[in-house]
Order: sequence, then structure tokens, then C-alpha cells
Amino acid sequence: MSETTTRGGLRSGLFAWLVAGWTLANVADSLLGVLLAVWVVDLTGDAALGGLLFAVFGIPALFAPLLGRLADRVSRRRMLWVTYIVGAAALAPLVMVRDASQVWWIFAATILYGAVGYGTAGCRGGILRDLLDDDDLGPANAILQTIDQVLRLALPFVAAGVYIWTGPLPVVLAAIGTFLAAAVVFASLRFAEAPVEDDADPFWVSVTAGFRHLRVTRPLNRMTVVLVMLSSTAAFTSAVGFAVLERMGVEPAWMGPIEALSGIGGLIAGVTAAAAMRRFGRPRALTIGTVLLALGVAPMLADSVWLLAAGLAVVGFGVTTSVIAYVTESHVATPSRLQGRVGTSVNMLMQLPAVVITAAGAAALGLVDARWIVACGLAMCAVAAVVAWRTHAAQARPAGEPGMAAPDVGGRG
Repeated sequence: MSETTTRGGLRSGLFAWLVAGWTLANVADSLLGVLLAVWVVDLTGDAALGGLLFAVFGIPALFAPLLGRLADRVSRRRMLWVTYIVGAAALAPLVMVRDASQVWWIFAATILYGAVGYGTAGCRGGILRDLLDDDDLGPANAILQTIDQVLRLALPFVAAGVYIWTGPLPVVLAAIGTFLAAAVVFASLRFAEAPVEDDADPFWVSVTAGFRHLRVTRPLNRMTVVLVMLSSTAAFTSAVGFAVLERMGVEPAWMGPIEALSGIGGLIAGVTAAAAMRRFGRPRALTIGTVLLALGVAPMLADSVWLLAAGLAVVGFGVTTSVIAYVTESHVATPSRLQGRVGTSVNMLMQLPAVVITAAGAAALGLVDARWIVACGLAMCAVAAVVAWRTHAAQARPAGEPGMAAPDVGGRG
């Protein structure tokens, strides 16, 4: 594609090209999201190890601010396609895994694969800001989240079927191929990126600028607290997912298809989120999503697979609505020079507590009933709902740069 000096709209070829690359990359995520944990459980016979894999996935969060600073100092388009090549290389050793003695390879690949998400998070917001006007960011995020949900709905069934029929190798190869295809698409994308601004701050002040922006920017600061609590709720439930299915007499391989039902609710949310944000505002949309998440998690306390499936559909709607509302607020409220650091800071704040909670939940399975762990997640979600309810849209941003409650988020005095 030839380089352009003007912003495109939602109907532009530039945005369509971005959507194509995003779709290819998320094919890999949807294929592997649950399958790696299922693979670990099948190789070892240990449901707790399957839950632990979800915790390991968050370890790269420790380095997320460094990736965010890199994204704010280089071409984000170039960083994006390089990151997807790294993701493909990280998955390549999995084609040689054959037995339980090699499970550590899956854990190692998961750590590197997890880093891909932080690298792309540092690039996505800035690229969208470069391509689109602020009014288009909400619909654009809704479109991208809808794609996520469609893939989450369809591909786990495909991955589970292939896994049961032939084993994991074809799924791993497909994920590698789609990562490489996404890299080709983004390498071909040409547009005028925002110029990299000089950063005179000391290194660690610069690295942590995203956290300071989140702290001083209203209502993004309270919305961030809510999102972290929602991530913690998801961590409680992920840690015991296999144990819940075991209690219900369901095979671990069905985790993917059952969780894919959340894609139904997520698909509906993706279609309706832009209208909800226009009608209620982004903070209120986040509140609605939080309440629905709590309602959807509650069936995990029961023993019915059908209630669990219905609840997961509600979870999908609630989580997707919340994420779209938050991500849109984050993109609108953050200047281009901080998009990378803010994006990775958010992911770090979400993932690090989730790592600890998931690991603790998996360890606690041998000591307490899974229902108690689910109840802890519900309590966290209830607190998040209260915080979200009190986050009023009237907490308008001060005049000046959108979203900037203070001019010195970079640390200069």
C-alpha cells in the first residue's frame, strides 16, 4: 500500500487493511487461548497445572512498561509486524512436544507468546489514533472486539475437534502460519505515523509515565481500577475452570467449546457497544458490563452445565462491553506520545494481580472447594460494580488536551 498523509475513516482501505491483520493475529489467539492449558492437563493429568498455565501467561507483564516505552519511541507499525514474527518463533518448539517430560516447553513458549500481547498492546492505540478521528475510535474498537468474539465463538470448536481427532500439531502450525500472515499484512501497511517526540525524562521516569497518566486522568483513573478488578474476577474463575468442569463430569477438552459460548454474548456486545457508549457514556457502559459479569459468573457455584453455558454468554457480553468502553476512553484520553506506555501499563495492571490470583487459586484447589474461590471472584466483582457506579460521566476532563488532567505526566517539574 502506498503511504498516505491523511487520516482514513472506518470505510477506508487503511482501516480495512488493519482489520485484516488484526483478524489473522487473533485467529492464532483464538486457536491457542485454551488449547495450551488443555494440552498440559492431558499430558500430566493435573488440572491444577492447567490452571497454572494461565498464571504463567501473565509473567511478561513484568516487562510491559519497557515494551510500551519502546512502542512510543519507534515506528509502531514496524514493531507490530516484528512482534508477530517473534510470536511465531516462540510457538515453533511446540511441534516437538510429545510427553509430560516436555511440558516445560509449553510453559516456556507460553511466556514468550504472552509477551506478544504486550508488544501489540503498546502499538494498537497509537496506530488507531494515527488512522482515525476520535469520533471513530469507539466504533473501531467495537469492530475489533466483534472480530475477537466471532473468532472466539467459532475457532475453539474447530481447535477442539482437530485436537481430539489428530492432536495439537495442526493447531500449532495454523497458529504459527496466521501470525506470520499478520506480520506480512502489517509490514505492507503504509500511513503517516505521528512523529516520535523527544523524551528528556530520566529512563525510569519515562518508563513509568503511563502509570502516572492513568493516575491523574479522569474518569480513566477510576475506570482503570474497575478494569483491574474485573481482570481479578476472571483470574479467580480461570484458576478453577477445569475443576468446575470436573465437578460437573465434563471432559477437559470441552473447556474451549464451552468457553466459546461467551463469544455469543461478546458478539452481541460488539454490535451494540458503540450505541451504548453514545447513549449512556463510557463510564456507564463500563458499569453495565461489570454488573453483567457478576451475574454471569454466579452459575459457576451450581452444578449445571447448562446454567454455566448461559452464564458464560452473559460474561461475554459484560466483559466485551466493559473492555470496549474502557479501551475507547483510554485511546481518546491519551496523547499519541503516551499511547504505548499507557496501553502496556493497563495490561500490566490487569495481568500481574491476575497472575498471583490464578496461581493462588490453582494452589488452593487442593485445600478448599472450588466454589469458595468462585465466591472470592464474585466478591471482587461486586466491589468493582460499586466503584463503576460511582464513576460518573460528570467527571469531565479539564479543558485543554483531551484526557489530560495534568501536564506533567512525563515527570518534568
